[in-house]
Amino acid sequence: MNARTRRHWLLLAILLLATLGARARLSHAAVVPLREPLANFPAQVGPWQLMSQPAMTKDELAVLKADDYMLRDYGTASGEAAQLFVAYYRTQHAGDSMHSPKNCLPGSGWEPIQNDLVPLAAGPPGTMVNRYVVENSGDRDLVLYWYQAQGRIIASEYWGKIYLVWDAMRENRRDGAIVRVLVPMGEHQTVASATRIALDLANRSLPLLSHFLPK
Repeated sequence: MNARTRRHWLLLAILLLATLGARARLSHAAVVPLREPLANFPAQVGPWQLMSQPAMTKDELAVLKADDYMLRDYGTASGEAAQLFVAYYRTQHAGDSMHSPKNCLPGSGWEPIQNDLVPLAAGPPGTMVNRYVVENSGDRDLVLYWYQAQGRIIASEYWGKIYLVWDAMRENRRDGAIVRVLVPMGEHQTVASATRIALDLANRSLPLLSHFLPK
């Protein structure tokens, strides 16, 4: 066996050991609890008042597989309405990771008509979140959503997966949350108007979430 062949097999052995080590570390990630249960999230968020807390069905919870979640309808004195949803995972495994609205909503009959990014002023400079407008039998909803993990606000599912692996390797953590704000749109309501409403609740909720989600 010449020197080049030995180097080749040595490199393969190193890569194999690194892969096995990474898999072992990812499969034994720390379980990170919430700083405070989501049930304790404030009923009053600026001008937004809690109106109701819709219950999820057993089937929905079985698909969600979250360790804790919050689903709340908020409203203002001027008649604006929005829904805030947060699902938290203490440690994510294959099949238990966060579900993107881009996958869930079309699966339940909602068709996407707009998909882009908008700035979230309450986050660090340059923070962007997903804006998703969907339609079903003439009804329209505007959805803002993002992923949150270790203080990061992440719009991209792709980067969310990269950070998940990075954090598991670096700090032995696989915790994270998905945050969604939904605004039912009126018949003649513009996307800009619905976005303004959704961003108002999102920007007011983000600082409060820091008291619940781990950093």
